[in-house]
Amino acid sequence: MTEREKGMPGRREGVRRGIRSLRVQLMVILSLCYLIPALLLGLYNRAVLLPSMQRRTEAAITSGAENAWSLTMGNIDRAIELIRDATYDGELTEIWRQWEEGEFGDSEFLRLSRNYLNRKYSRETMFGYAVFFPVERPELLAVAGSGKNGSAASMQALRQFAMEAGEDLDTRCRFTQWQGEMLLIRNLLDLRMERFGMLVLQVQEDQLFSAMNQLEKDMHGTATLWLDQFGEPDPDWSKLPGGLSEDENGRQLRYVRSAWEADYDFHMMLTMDRREQYREYEMYRSLTILLFLIMIPVLFLILQYVRRRIIRPVQLLSDASRRIEAGELGVTVPMRGGDELGNLGAAFSKMSIRLEELINRTYREELELKNAQILALQSRINPHFINNALEDINWQARIEGAESVSAMVTSLSVLLNAAMARDNRRLVALREEMEVADAYIFFVEQRFGNALEIRREMAGEAAEASLPLMTVQPLLENAVEHGIAPAGGGMITIRARLDGPFLQLEIANTGKGITPEDRARIDAALQGSNTGEHLALANIVNRLRLIYGRDVSIEVEAGAETTVRIRIPQEQREEER
Repeated sequence: MTEREKGMPGRREGVRRGIRSLRVQLMVILSLCYLIPALLLGLYNRAVLLPSMQRRTEAAITSGAENAWSLTMGNIDRAIELIRDATYDGELTEIWRQWEEGEFGDSEFLRLSRNYLNRKYSRETMFGYAVFFPVERPELLAVAGSGKNGSAASMQALRQFAMEAGEDLDTRCRFTQWQGEMLLIRNLLDLRMERFGMLVLQVQEDQLFSAMNQLEKDMHGTATLWLDQFGEPDPDWSKLPGGLSEDENGRQLRYVRSAWEADYDFHMMLTMDRREQYREYEMYRSLTILLFLIMIPVLFLILQYVRRRIIRPVQLLSDASRRIEAGELGVTVPMRGGDELGNLGAAFSKMSIRLEELINRTYREELELKNAQILALQSRINPHFINNALEDINWQARIEGAESVSAMVTSLSVLLNAAMARDNRRLVALREEMEVADAYIFFVEQRFGNALEIRREMAGEAAEASLPLMTVQPLLENAVEHGIAPAGGGMITIRARLDGPFLQLEIANTGKGITPEDRARIDAALQGSNTGEHLALANIVNRLRLIYGRDVSIEVEAGAETTVRIRIPQEQREEER
């Protein structure tokens, strides 16, 4: 073993380690290109962006709730201010005093009271109706606006409810609930601070709590309210933490606000679905996670692309270099593409082939010298000698008047010239190919006589179509040997026409049909298997596919006629032209 051969295993192992190192380096670099931005973005989202989004969401909820609270408190204060005006302006007190002193009767008392109520409260959309009555004569009920005045029983129940509610009111006002309606009740006191009458205002909830109703729509939540004795007494308002908080399960957000005023107690709790309020927050977080997950297969595809387009070509070049170093000449690499590695692979393959050609040139020159000596010995059977001999036989037959022998010799000469392909042409025109076929047909007609009929259906434009030499004659021979001969005769039809850029050639015979065993052998021949009885068909299939590749189609159809159909493209390659 030479020193060079001894050092080869070490060099190969070094190359393999280098390739593995290159692969590992590229994989690590690409992985870091994904992991570092993902880690930084994840830390930024968790530490800065997502908390900021959460704070902005909480600030928006708090701001909206505070605004609704302020507007509602303003409505409540205005309602209380309006009911207090009945005491401060003194008109109802003066009407009651004049009625009490007998200056006018009950009807005038009701008229004046109703006029005051209409003038004071009928234009206020916050109130539905207003009721005033003296405690000494509660049946004298003055009603203004659309209320329960149409029902005596309802008014009797309302007077009774108001009288009981006013027992412990003193100078305060109270919001309460009666028969599904919200009422604002106040005692009217004289100068001696004694109650002489009751004023009841029916409050329109949608007007008083309009800001809260709008807050419910905006926040997609539910507002729970408690105003004096109106609303929901539960939950225990004193135990609820004020401001924005989460429930025990973390599924809902609550905003609680309470006010203990001198004239009323007001509590508000807004309950919201946490997922609904943090929808954008959760959506962004989910999209970020989804993006990271989607990037994993993208990273895998990038790694596969790098492996296929960079690592594998480098490995192919390395393996090819080792094979050339080991003495295997003409090694090529299957690298394509217009990039730098593709060009490098193509140049490497050309260099390897050129190197093989240069090294083998000396060997070929020596072989050519030996072949020249062999050819000199084989000149005895030179085709020129065979043609000259046939020409002599032909002339002798004509001199002796044997025209049939002369025709057979001529036909045989045509077949031999075609078989030997002395002009080294791969493709010929159909008309030239038919001359060879006619020479064969002459012999067949001599053999079968009237039992055989030959028909030609040849389109005129197909005469100059090109096809490989010796294509029609072997198919005719197949038709004779496997169809006509077993049947004792029949008809052979040769059809040719141009079908666009293709020559459509058909050889049909009416002889013996195709058995299942024949079909199997024919299918094997159509696959290029050159064993069995259909050797000629297999050879034609192989030749046509070598020349035209997948552009040619060959099929055998069995029916009333056995037809071999060939579709040959007419676009020739540059070297064929």
